[in-house]
Order: sequence, then structure tokens, then C-alpha cells
Amino acid sequence: MTQLLVWILVCVALALILRNRPIVSVGLAISLWFLVPTVGGYVLTGQNAGPLAFHPATWLVVATVAMQIIHNGPRLGDVLAQHVLLFSGLAVVLVVAFLTTRLGNYGGGMNLLVDQILVPVVLFLLILESATRERLLALRNLLILLTSIAVAVAILQWSLKEPVVYAAGFESQYWFNPKHDRWMGTLDQPLALSLAVCVVTPLLSGLRHWWVRIPLLALMFAGALVSQSRLGLIVMIVAALYVIGMSTRSAGARIVGLVFAAAAIVAAALSPLATGVLGRVQDDTGSTRARVLALDFFAREWPDYFITGQGISSSYRIGSAAGLGTSLESSILMYSIDIGILFALLYFGTMVYLLVVARRTVTMPGIMLAGVLAVIIPQTYSALATRSVAGVLVWAVIGIATADASLGREQLLRTLPPRTVAARRAARRAAQRPSRVTLEV
Repeated sequence: MTQLLVWILVCVALALILRNRPIVSVGLAISLWFLVPTVGGYVLTGQNAGPLAFHPATWLVVATVAMQIIHNGPRLGDVLAQHVLLFSGLAVVLVVAFLTTRLGNYGGGMNLLVDQILVPVVLFLLILESATRERLLALRNLLILLTSIAVAVAILQWSLKEPVVYAAGFESQYWFNPKHDRWMGTLDQPLALSLAVCVVTPLLSGLRHWWVRIPLLALMFAGALVSQSRLGLIVMIVAALYVIGMSTRSAGARIVGLVFAAAAIVAAALSPLATGVLGRVQDDTGSTRARVLALDFFAREWPDYFITGQGISSSYRIGSAAGLGTSLESSILMYSIDIGILFALLYFGTMVYLLVVARRTVTMPGIMLAGVLAVIIPQTYSALATRSVAGVLVWAVIGIATADASLGREQLLRTLPPRTVAARRAARRAAQRPSRVTLEV
């Protein structure tokens, strides 16, 4: 407990020092999630299990938002007022998740609820509060850097056939087996590494220099191979073609880039790194059948979970009781059982809504594709139903897209004639009036 108290004091001190730059605290929290997996969190907090065994980054985010309420409350209130319906919907999801977890017979995932739902949403709020064009670009670059570090460690693990970092924590996990040769770097699972490289790769299209983009693209592709994710490999091929196609305006350069990418993909497929994932293509060790069984189970049982579920993490126990050998292998299916189909749709529908709205005025290259992948890929495995980087990564990317689109709208208004701008602002104020009345009531 002493070590936890020391860590909390460190987080409070950082939040106080960075009270005028909360985006730095956001960057530190994201860095902690990328560099310290859940199985290694006890190194900083001293809590390996129990009700206080939250990820170290959780304490920093909580301290930061508390400091912002005290020091910068009006600005935080403005952001909430601008998105009152959005955050009201997310608040409803959080309340339902808390109540079902506390009262359900199969719950017990309070740590998961905080680490994967509450804290990522708060992180999203902090990004909106402090966003500027330069800060969003810095966050993008940070995501690229952290993913590159995770991939580099994963390649080292692959070459040495051992965890290298947080060995005791990884070796305590039921799924970990060095013989499978699937590695995760500094993240919690191989599929978390695959998610990170797939989501971050489109962001490479915004980097200025080709001699930076191309090596990073190769590194991300290697990360997908080391994770042995078949979907990740397919997505990486599409993302690589996107990066090459978007990185230059010259048709000749695009053709050369595409030829280079095709040659690199073939070379990677023939390299030792691809042995594991190609083996999984030939023999998926039952993962496809597990997904079919999970879908069949959900198709039979969904009426029982239409309104409310049994609490966060209950899908694991319910699936096991039904004879499933794995989880339901889909975040939305697992959340449907955990908190109810209605509220799961509200939660994931909010993500989709934010991306649909952002697409009109977003300016950052690659962020829309990154956001789409961040929403889709977690539906193919138990991403947001595990304590991993997934929740923070998904909401950080959506936060960058939303904030970038907001800045784009403001820039567009500045370029319009004064009368047009006044008319649009008046219309926007009129549209917001009912929401403000509702908030006051």
C-alpha cells in the first residue's frame, strides 16, 4: 500500500505541475499504457491484484482530470456543454456498467470497467479540452513512436524466444507460450500489438519525409508478422498501400512506391518472420470454429441481454458455463452480455457517430482511416474486454480525429464572409439552446 500511495502522490504532483498543459499528462498516460502492460503495472503501484490494482496510467488520468476541474473548470465545462448529448450518452453507459457490475451475479470486472471504459473516455475529454493543431500532431507522433518501440521489443522477443521485459508477469498468463512464437512487445497480448500497428500505420501518411515513412512502414509490417494476426496482416497490406498512395501527388512516384511495397510484401512473406502467421493461415488451431460457436451462442441467447447485462467481464463466465472454450471474440458481443445490447450499441455507436461527423472537416492525413480501424478491429477479438492498451488507443485516435475536425470547422468559419459566419454561429447557438436547457434542468 505504501508504494501505491507514493505513486498516487507522484501522479498528483505531475498533474499539478502540468495543470496548464494537460495534453502532456495525456501523453504520459498513453506512454504508460504502451510501455507498461497490465501484468507489469505492479512494478509502479505495488498492486498485483485486488480492488486497487488499476493500471498506473489510471491514477495519472484521474489526478489530471481532478486538477483540471479545480484549476480549469470553466474550460472543461465548455467542452462538456459543446458535446452535452455525447457525454450524457457516455455517462449513461458508465452508470449502467457500474450498476450491472455491482449488482450482477457474474460481474466482478470493476478494474476492467475503470481501465477500459471510464479512463479512456476521460482521456478523450482531456484531448478535446486542450487541443491545438500542434498538440494533436505531437500526440500523433507519440503514438507512432510508442508503437515503434513496442514492435522493436517484439522483434527482439522473437529473436531471443523470451519475453525480455516483464517476464514474470507474462509467464503467469495462461495464454503465454514461447513455443507459439507470438510476441507482444511491451503490450499485453500479441493481438494488442497487431491492433496498434494497424491503427497507427495510416498516420504515417502525414509524415513529411519519405525516408522516415518507408522504414517505419516496414517496421509496422514486421510487427504484424510477429503478432501472427491474420487479419492484421491483411489490414497492414491495405494500410501500406494507403500510406504510399497518400504520401505523394506524383503518379510516377505512386507507381514506384506501389512496386516497392509489393516487393517488400513478397520479401516479408518469404522471411522467417512470416513463418508463424503463414502457419496460422494453413492451420488456425480452431480460432475460426471458436468464433462460429460464439456467434451461434449469441444468436440463441441475445433476447436475455437486450436491455441489461450481467456486469463487466460476465461474458467470460457466461460463455464458459455455456461450454465455449474461448471468449466471444468480439468486443461488442462481450459488451452486449456485460451491459446489455442497447447500451453496447450506444457505446460503440457513439464512436461511429464521432467519426461520421469528423469526416467533413478533418485535416490530419490518415486519421480517419486510423479511426475506422480503431472501431472495427476490436470487434474481431476481445480487445476492449481485456485490460490492455486497446481502450486508450481507440479513444485517443477518436479524440484526435474529433478535435482535429473541430479545429477544421473553426478554420472554415474564419475563411467565410462575415455575414455567413454570423448566420452560422447564430444557427449553431439556436441548435444548442435546447441542450443547455436540458443540462440546467
